[in-house]
Amino acid sequence: MAEIKTKYMGIDLNSPVIAASSGLTSSVDKVKKLEDAGAGAVVLKSLFEEQILYDSTKMTEGLNADIHADAFDFFSGMSSNYFLDEYLGLVEDCKKAVDIPVIASVNCVTDGAWLKYAERFENVGADALELNVFHLPVNKKMSSEDYEKIYYNIAKEIKRKVKIPVAFKVSPHFTSLSRVLENLADLNIDALVLFNRFYRPDIDINKLKITHAPIYSAPEEISLALQWISLLSGEIEIDFAATTGVHDSEGVIKQLLAGAKAVQLCSALYKSGPEVITKINDELSAWMDSKNYSTISEFNGMLCQEESENPEAYERTQYMKAAVGIS
Repeated sequence: MAEIKTKYMGIDLNSPVIAASSGLTSSVDKVKKLEDAGAGAVVLKSLFEEQILYDSTKMTEGLNADIHADAFDFFSGMSSNYFLDEYLGLVEDCKKAVDIPVIASVNCVTDGAWLKYAERFENVGADALELNVFHLPVNKKMSSEDYEKIYYNIAKEIKRKVKIPVAFKVSPHFTSLSRVLENLADLNIDALVLFNRFYRPDIDINKLKITHAPIYSAPEEISLALQWISLLSGEIEIDFAATTGVHDSEGVIKQLLAGAKAVQLCSALYKSGPEVITKINDELSAWMDSKNYSTISEFNGMLCQEESENPEAYERTQYMKAAVGIS
């Protein structure tokens, strides 16, 4: 029977399937169920930088820092410490409860105060740290380079703070995506997770109000990450993880062929439960047997652009050829 073990960021995984950061990785019991189903690792529900700052601000509303300096400092510190300690407790408890790698997650927007706590993730036993970083580029006074520097500054500081592997979960919204990802790799980031899936607005034309688009991804959304992992996995010396649009073993196999070292599931877990991981693992192993592959390394990345006999097929210009029938 085929062996589906692999490595991601230098960490041994029993399966390339990772449970992505979500409400389904927010407690020890939930993480244990994911391990029992065969998850190779879990990314814990994110700790939000904004959440700490927002709650700290609320607790100090109405306090004059000059008049109530002691109270101001107390409540500010209590808020940060409370949420951080709660999250660090989750990391520590999960590490004691399961044998699979536990990846801590921080949703951050600056290279500011949260970084002083970074070592604490390492100290409580996190196997790696995933940073979910995104700035919506809406400030007309900022250039694309200005936005990119925010990512680079976070990367430099976090690698200076911790020794455990660090992954960046990013969006495709860059002027030159390949350059940004290569620069992050040059800053010794250990993995890139493609791509973040954000809250997207919609409009209710009957109630005349803003609402939200479907929260869960659809299988058709696999294409964007698949294209970019295919384009870059053979070009940039870094591990790639795929996410968004992966709902079954076929999606996992496609991403592995494109060059992803691991695949993160979220919407599929919400829709089908942890048992979908068991099904994917079994079907992946069966597919490997049918192709006479003993290990994932035998086919991992074999269809990336660098290895392709038809590299142009991965680039946008091929759309025109397909559309008008040019051969």
